[in-house]
Amino acid sequence: MDAALLRRVEQQRVAMLYGNTAAVSGSAVLMAALMVIIAWPDVSGLTIFLWCGGVLLVQAGVQWLTFAYRRAANAQTEPRLWGMRLANAAFVAGLMWGSAAFVLVGPGQSLALALISACLASRATISIMTHAYFPPALHSFAVPVFGLLALRYVFEGGYRNAALGVLWIAVLGYVLLFVERQARAVATQIRLRVENEQLVDELKRQNTLAEEARVRAEEASRSKSRFFAAANHDLRQPLHSLGLFATALRNGSEGRAGIKLVDQILLCTESLEQLFDNLLDISRLDAGQVQVKRETVPADQVLDRLRSTFSVPAQEKGLRLRVRGSKALLSTDSTLLFRMLSNFVSNALRYTSEGGVLVACRKRGRTVRIEVWDTGLGIPADQHERIFEEFYQLNNPERDRTRGLGLGLATVRRIATLLDHPLKLDSSVGRGSRFSIEVPLADAQRTPSVSATIEQKVPNLLRGKLIVVVDDEASVRLGMQSLLESWGCKCVTAMDAAEALAGLGSDIPDFIIADLRLRGEDTGIEVIRTLRAQLGESLPAVLISGDTATEQLRKVSTAGLTIMHKPLKAVRLRALLNHEFARRSREMEEGEPQKTA
Repeated sequence: MDAALLRRVEQQRVAMLYGNTAAVSGSAVLMAALMVIIAWPDVSGLTIFLWCGGVLLVQAGVQWLTFAYRRAANAQTEPRLWGMRLANAAFVAGLMWGSAAFVLVGPGQSLALALISACLASRATISIMTHAYFPPALHSFAVPVFGLLALRYVFEGGYRNAALGVLWIAVLGYVLLFVERQARAVATQIRLRVENEQLVDELKRQNTLAEEARVRAEEASRSKSRFFAAANHDLRQPLHSLGLFATALRNGSEGRAGIKLVDQILLCTESLEQLFDNLLDISRLDAGQVQVKRETVPADQVLDRLRSTFSVPAQEKGLRLRVRGSKALLSTDSTLLFRMLSNFVSNALRYTSEGGVLVACRKRGRTVRIEVWDTGLGIPADQHERIFEEFYQLNNPERDRTRGLGLGLATVRRIATLLDHPLKLDSSVGRGSRFSIEVPLADAQRTPSVSATIEQKVPNLLRGKLIVVVDDEASVRLGMQSLLESWGCKCVTAMDAAEALAGLGSDIPDFIIADLRLRGEDTGIEVIRTLRAQLGESLPAVLISGDTATEQLRKVSTAGLTIMHKPLKAVRLRALLNHEFARRSREMEEGEPQKTA
């Protein structure tokens, strides 16, 4: 790679780094506020004030540096210099955040330390998204945060605290390895884009380069797909672990104060999960990786689900939600259709302060037009197209996350195009809006499809059950063990099938939970096959993975196994286990042979 191309790649990486400083500062202020809430009952006001002042001062320094970068004459000629300046600022910020483990937590306050640790882990996760373009900046921030956190646990004393300290160092190592890999992918993607631009310029002069340009463009597209596939799996890993830890911590918390604080962490985790899901859904739709499962769906099935999902949020806001039933049979993908309609209803409730929301169907020839009406602010005519753009929001200049992320309608337009369901918007400023989707009618003689659902309320049959967890990530194993034991299960964790068999000894487990992608070429599919061959073919099992690639899902389907995607919600896992144990109990009572999950 020549020097000019290297400089252009470095320029874009540093520009992307500085472009995220506003988002970083906003999330930092929110996280600092949460940590203040945690520390307030046990730490002096002066200490909290000084720590908050230090955090705000560092963030102000970062914003000043960003302002200077955008006005500097040498920003494009010396990108490395400006990148390292922000890396130095990130190091100071890392020291400030890492010091919270000492400043905001007193001796022996294990619950407060656990909550602060979860907050710091969330803060570091956000920095992965914003600093991965320029690894020195991420290294400068993550090393002091995790280093000071590990040191705090070591100072706490005891074997378990020392083990947790070592675990945080291991998490740091994972973060650094992940960032290096993602940084290389980003640099490759930028380099390929720059090279393609040069090839297009050359193509104008020489038509003989057309084939080469096409090949390079396809390679750039494959690089982007690989990047998002890796992000889908790797970025979900720490979120999955954090969710398991927080849920287990909530189950063990005593008193309203502790439960309320853990609930705040869970809300932050769900916000990050929503952001990842929306971004990755858009990338998968753009890449053509979403498969449509068209079936005959009763309209009432989708409408009833909308009513049950949004009735409580509407009541809490003092709004009236009306969902009119329909006997129509639709030819569509029920999951994708619900995704579109739920975005419409969610937005309508968010931007309506008086009145209510109406969902209704109208037959129009061989189609049904499903309409969502609201009495909200309305949308100016010149903004009707822009609201379907990514991250574009009306009436939210402060980027309040409680009012959405600006990705819902962008996803809706892509799904509507994929399903070939025409989308229409009518709105009057001050009077409200109407979003509508035209869905084709199904053949009335066809039998409606019934979508499988996971029971949300089943008896608790988990107590005393022996669960095997196989995962190559130590944090995931520890988090899953904490969660299962909080439900009364016994748990054996392992990195592979051999370690699982050794840990079980002569015991026969009741269930296997295995990660799909393990170390090397090993997979959870092979682990389940090995354990079943040794312990019994009827042993129920489930795979858990952050990988949504079509090839991987095809392998799981061929193996006849069930898969659940990370970050995994604890309530879904508990419902699955209860459902499986209830089924096995019924089969034993009836004397029927057990089926494999």
